[in-house]
Amino acid sequence: MNPPRTASSFRFGSNFTQLGKRMLIIYAVIYVIELLIEHWLKFPLVSRLMIYPFSSDGFYLWQVATHPFIHNPTAPIGFLINCLVFYFFAAPVEYAFGTRRFLTVFYVAAAGGAVCGLMFSSVAGFSAPFMGMLPSLLALIVIFGLMNPDATILLMFILPVKAKYLSYGTVVITLLTFLAKANPHGAYHLGGILFGYIYFKGPKDIFDPKRIVAKYFEWQFNRKKSRFTVIDGQKKKDDDKPTYH
Repeated sequence: MNPPRTASSFRFGSNFTQLGKRMLIIYAVIYVIELLIEHWLKFPLVSRLMIYPFSSDGFYLWQVATHPFIHNPTAPIGFLINCLVFYFFAAPVEYAFGTRRFLTVFYVAAAGGAVCGLMFSSVAGFSAPFMGMLPSLLALIVIFGLMNPDATILLMFILPVKAKYLSYGTVVITLLTFLAKANPHGAYHLGGILFGYIYFKGPKDIFDPKRIVAKYFEWQFNRKKSRFTVIDGQKKKDDDKPTYH
């Protein structure tokens, strides 16, 4: 069963949960430790923990579990942006899902991103390693847009955008940058979105043949219905303005 839609009017971050605070603190502490070890102690910790393709000599099984918790030690601005996105979108999704299911979808998206990324690397011979929680964050953005399609978000704190368009745009941009080879980690990102969506909708709902057929007939019905216009048959006075249909 899908979680109920939350209210379309709220303030981002105003109800940030205890779980969200703890997760951000954990990620921040890990990142500071990374910076100290990598830049000051000169020990290559990140290269041991980020995930490599199966064909690489650097791949170890534990990397499947460790790669979502580490971030590029040479890109602190990127890490802060990730934290900001988490701050905005984590609380509404957690309130809709509950704490346990929120944690599940967050790390199911991370695991799904790893699965898709590793599979793509094996087929395409792609060798770039990956790390970070961006697959989970993209899944949160998409899920939020599906739960609150009419909520208004200030994109870049300036441009008002409906949440559903932000959700669709996230998928489209991720897909296009992947196809254009502009995003070397696109398979991981798309995998996170896909697995997050499957968990949100429920595998039975997505892969149920009866539901697929019903959705097709519903689409056909709506398409045919759009060709007709209902006209009010009431008589109008002579001085009424004409009505165009």
